[in-house]
Amino acid sequence: MLVELAAANAAYATIKASIAAGRELVDCAGALGQYFAAKSELAKRVESKSGPKNELEEFLALEKLRHQEAELRQFMIYCGRGGMWEDWQQFQAQAARDRKEAVKVEARRKYLRGQALQENINLGIKVFGILFVVLAALFGVAIYLR
Repeated sequence: MLVELAAANAAYATIKASIAAGRELVDCAGALGQYFAAKSELAKRVESKSGPKNELEEFLALEKLRHQEAELRQFMIYCGRGGMWEDWQQFQAQAARDRKEAVKVEARRKYLRGQALQENINLGIKVFGILFVVLAALFGVAIYLR
């Protein structure tokens, strides 16, 4: 959790320094991407139920990110183009829907692959059974003709 928070803080510091130096917000696209990726990773880690938890630390980390995101919102509103924040919100929502859809498609693909594997196993068992019966019949005929 600390690694993600440190990455988010470093990216945020880069964004803030760039804006203070008079650079455009779009010039900080890499740092913005790093910030939101670290924020997303931190949120996933906090939501996961594995490992020991420190609720206060998690709460304060998320609160700090909320504060930073509010400042980024102000940067997008005042230093970016008109409607940039709303477009960013829509983009995030669409990206989340796309990720959910990708997970569903992958799960469906795995399910179908498992079904195909099961069908191949069943076919193999049937073929083996038929071969066993044919060989047993041939063995019985060979003993009978002897």
